[in-house]
Amino acid sequence: MTIGLRLTRGQRRRMKRLLQKTRSRIEALRARILLLLHGGHEPSQVAVLAGCARATVYRTVYRFEDLGEDALLDQRAHRAPKKATPDVEGKLVGYIDSSPQDFGWQRTTWTLELLAAQLVQDTGVRLSPSHVRNLLQANDVRRGRPRVGLRIPVRGRRKILRKIDRLVRRADTEDEVFYVDEADIDLNPRIGTTYMRRGKQLVVLTPGKNVKRYIAGALNARTGTVVHVVRERKNSDLFVALVEELRRRYRHARRIHLVLDNFIIHKSKRTLRCLAGLGGRVVLHFLPPYSPQSNLIERLWKQLHDHVTRNHTHRAIEPLMEAVDEFIEGAQPFPGTKVSMLAHAA
Repeated sequence: MTIGLRLTRGQRRRMKRLLQKTRSRIEALRARILLLLHGGHEPSQVAVLAGCARATVYRTVYRFEDLGEDALLDQRAHRAPKKATPDVEGKLVGYIDSSPQDFGWQRTTWTLELLAAQLVQDTGVRLSPSHVRNLLQANDVRRGRPRVGLRIPVRGRRKILRKIDRLVRRADTEDEVFYVDEADIDLNPRIGTTYMRRGKQLVVLTPGKNVKRYIAGALNARTGTVVHVVRERKNSDLFVALVEELRRRYRHARRIHLVLDNFIIHKSKRTLRCLAGLGGRVVLHFLPPYSPQSNLIERLWKQLHDHVTRNHTHRAIEPLMEAVDEFIEGAQPFPGTKVSMLAHAA
């Protein structure tokens, strides 16, 4: 896939001059990546020609989109203090926001030894791995498992998100705005971490034959209330049922705005026919691809799985769905309610 980066003549001239004069291999690498992309090379080809990872190519593009030509500069400090001063500590913690490959290392993840080695290169300060660990812990840096994500440059991404933000800020009883998404509920429990006695591993029994239900939910951006419907299939009828429920619940609203992803049921022929019959009362606002962090109801689904479906012991789908309904009802207004302390309904 070609990114299609276009540089002005002045930008190309300054980048070529930077390549000739800079002593920073990071600045030279960034300039070379942008010039190759301007030349029409694909990211995978640029990674080979520049001798870096493909992720570095995308990261350089994102930096250039955000900072312009300032993204080329290597802004790391090069002082050489003799102990772990606050500046040195800040530099150490700053490494966590980057990949070791950004600094020329082959490894893709940081270790205590690698952090100490990079700190020596940049500052001349030598710290033991245990000292590095103590400094990281003091700055709320933990060792954990990252989540999987995907980011592909999308033309107009920021413009779309800014438009949705303005829509949410202007929401009122006349123009209601909802975050919309679907969630899968399985009778087979999702296995997750929990506390257990040492030497005694908890056993979560599965029913053997899985049964599924699908929820379509709409989170009111103004009030935090949630409207949801449940069906046995995840198809256009599920989404249409949610639209009809919103029309019934908010019959006095002049217009209902739905912020949602590009899932096929949101723009199928069945859905479009339904929306066309509403005379423009329901308006869809599609998020850019791969933008789950911009859909607030995704956080509600995470809390739902954390509280209800993970390691659950229900033997039938009906009591499981009752627990789901009870959670959604108790979580409102979301995120104003502390869902981690919800009790069962009396």
